[in-house]
Amino acid sequence: MRRRSGLLGWLTALGLGILGYAKYAVILLKFAYVKTAVTLLISFGAYAVLFGPWFAAALVVMILVHEMGHVVEIRRQGMQATAPIFIPFVGAAIFQRSHPTDALKQAQIGIAGPIAGTLGATAAYVLYGATHFTPLLLAAYLGFFINLFNLIPAGMLDGGWILAPVSKWFQVVGLALLAALVVFGGINPLIIIFILLGIPTILGRFRNAQSPYYTSVPRPARWAMAGAWLALVLYLGFASVLAHTQLTQFLK
Repeated sequence: MRRRSGLLGWLTALGLGILGYAKYAVILLKFAYVKTAVTLLISFGAYAVLFGPWFAAALVVMILVHEMGHVVEIRRQGMQATAPIFIPFVGAAIFQRSHPTDALKQAQIGIAGPIAGTLGATAAYVLYGATHFTPLLLAAYLGFFINLFNLIPAGMLDGGWILAPVSKWFQVVGLALLAALVVFGGINPLIIIFILLGIPTILGRFRNAQSPYYTSVPRPARWAMAGAWLALVLYLGFASVLAHTQLTQFLK
């Protein structure tokens, strides 16, 4: 009985101690970048278990750089947004607390992520060339691929926001491309989620096609955004193939 009482006492003390420190953890989680750090570490652990620590580190860093591009542009426009929140096996998300007044400003927010991500991946590739440290090549490839995928003009993907002021039909093209990836690339739950979540956005784009939100964007600005999107697609497509080829040669 004494042993049980002693054990019960230790467990009670441990529980009270955990509760005592838990309130401080709750307070810390109110700070935006603490949430980013915690969710980043959770995602890192999940990826590391399945794919190893170097892959996990490369992936979360490239995702972080991409998302911070969005955050910087949102705040440059004088609006508020949360810091990136990582979601294991999905990526990361930011939540805007205010929204742009026209599609061009939203497109600028959309393209800021791929621009930042492209710069980050290119920096990793250049550093790999100087050091031949293979994890940098892996980071570069993941960065190139992630940002290229995000440029698909469908639903909530960045490409959908970037090309929204250009034409509503890009949403249809993007949805068809995602469907083709499922049909010819094998069923991928993540892509199916993107398709399902993107359908309301696509319908909304057609429903509001004549809204000043879209029609107020000047034609030169539309062409400039389309040109920037195309330039990123071409560069990232070439860079992805190049980095993938080098990785494949290394693994042989």
